[in-house]
Amino acid sequence: MHRLMPDKIASAVGYCASGGLICWGGVARWVHDLDWNLIAVVGGFVIGLLTFFVNFYFKRRQTKAYEQALARGYVTPPPQDN
Repeated sequence: MHRLMPDKIASAVGYCASGGLICWGGVARWVHDLDWNLIAVVGGFVIGLLTFFVNFYFKRRQTKAYEQALARGYVTPPPQDN
């Protein structure tokens, strides 16, 4: 059975910690340099588009269900927006 020496474990931990801190420093600098106003504007635009398409999808499903009910002979008032 092969046993790792404590100095090899300490070296590996040291190298991993060093590499992790180098990577974290790069990520932190990248996040710091971002233009957060632009991100907010683009994010709001994307959320608005997603909301529109989700609303369109569910209104279309509601209309199809209403048309199918009419085709089967159910007489109901059309769906209304509140």
